[in-house]
Amino acid sequence: MSEAPKPSKKAVDDGNYDKEIISKWPDLELAQTRFMLNHPEVDQEIKNQKLAALQQAIKEHDMAPLYELVCADFKITVDAAQLAAMKAANAKRIEDITAEVKDAEKNLGESEVRQGLLRKFEYYCQIGDKENAQKAYTATYEKTVGMGYRIDLVFAMIRVGLFFLDHHLINKYITKAKELMEQGGDWERKNRLRSYEALYRMSVRDFAGAADLFLEAVPTFGSYELMTYENLILYTVITTTFALDRPDLRTKVIKCNEVQEQLTGGGLNGTLIPVREYLESYYDCHYDRFFIQLAALESERFKYDRYLSPHFNYYSRGMRHRAYEQFLTPYKTVRIDMMAKDFGVSRVFIDRELHRLIATGQLQCRIDAVNGVIEVNHRDSKNHLYKAVIKDGDILLNRIQKLARVINA
Repeated sequence: MSEAPKPSKKAVDDGNYDKEIISKWPDLELAQTRFMLNHPEVDQEIKNQKLAALQQAIKEHDMAPLYELVCADFKITVDAAQLAAMKAANAKRIEDITAEVKDAEKNLGESEVRQGLLRKFEYYCQIGDKENAQKAYTATYEKTVGMGYRIDLVFAMIRVGLFFLDHHLINKYITKAKELMEQGGDWERKNRLRSYEALYRMSVRDFAGAADLFLEAVPTFGSYELMTYENLILYTVITTTFALDRPDLRTKVIKCNEVQEQLTGGGLNGTLIPVREYLESYYDCHYDRFFIQLAALESERFKYDRYLSPHFNYYSRGMRHRAYEQFLTPYKTVRIDMMAKDFGVSRVFIDRELHRLIATGQLQCRIDAVNGVIEVNHRDSKNHLYKAVIKDGDILLNRIQKLARVINA
């Protein structure tokens, strides 16, 4: 567990900060641990280890609100003595901070008052008390003058939202952060906001929006309170392969020095090696390897990531569709047996997949079952756009005519 940062000793709220004192609370690693404990496919022995580590962190930092949540989640009998001791420690700490704030109001300046309120806010974040953290945020924000400090407060509230995956809260404070940035946010904080927004967009299945933001964050990443740099590279590769076409993928990812440096190194304990093989197999059109790597990432990473877990089936379907489309593009006709062999799967599997995608209009081709051939219809993009405009125009004219009849009646 990382230690809570010490409050700044600066007397003037100029909005500047040292990277080393950026608050790490609430600790998002604890949220990931809580997610793993709820996961039905995690081995019971691993769950026991993680539960012990979570309980140790809760006890070490007197996280009474989080302890009650964990006990309710996992049907654990509440240790009444431990809970009472933690609540007493929480009350004592809040009482001490409140006394410091009152003393600062009488004998010191606005800066000291703000620092006291900030300590209270961060303490609520530390112990996992979302409701009181929001109240403390409001009091602290009102006393904060420096634009930089205000933005840091908003970042902390986004982290609270991410800790509980409260999408309403996250969206509210990302919007607030953008408004403050327009009023005078510095470059460092603007870059941090990209990481915050990218993580949120990915968590709500906006892979295209997340991809652009992750790519912007990679060269100057500094939001280690959110994720490790290795996880940033993982998320960047995952979202860009889904969202970008081949030319952009080559320019922005394959040829990106920062991304390739991490992928080539393989990451800590080789965690990025499967990610590198996944990207290379997709881009180099080794579809049998790509399917294997996609399945491996699904079972080993996506399922156990709290942001990606709700979307791994959607992501997998989307990437298989992109691979099929990429494979079929150069051909006018192709044998089903040949396609199945290239993808390392059975003909029955390919047949079922293609039928689903053709029926929903996602692939422009038809299957000649008698001859075992796929006939690809290469759509003329300009002609398709022209027809779409005509169709939409007809719909619009019909609606205008109906509205005119209603008004004239």
